[in-house]
Amino acid sequence: MSTRTLCREVFFFRLIIISFFINSCIDCETLQKNYRTDECILIVKEKPGFGDTDFNFKGIHPFTKRQCDCRSDISYRWWSLYKKDIDINDTIIKKKGELIFSIHKSDTILRFNWKCKEKKYE
Repeated sequence: MSTRTLCREVFFFRLIIISFFINSCIDCETLQKNYRTDECILIVKEKPGFGDTDFNFKGIHPFTKRQCDCRSDISYRWWSLYKKDIDINDTIIKKKGELIFSIHKSDTILRFNWKCKEKKYE
């Protein structure tokens, strides 16, 4: 066995151990409590820039008709999973107390339940 092959195997073994350790340290119950506190309700009028890694959608609140954004220091990573599915004039709905992120399009509603360690939350 060559040194390069051995180094590669050691690297992958360490990577597996680290990912197992990180995954086992996730506290789903605390995360779900935090995610429940956030709310995002808006009709999208402005999408984030191409290189923007934050969930930085801006628009109009459908009920108050005021300008708003859906910035969150808590839920941005979860919500960012669905950035590619959101277009101008879609309505984003994530209600406080729930763990469902919805994208309402003109002809379809996409609903995403938050998942942690393969458990689906609502």
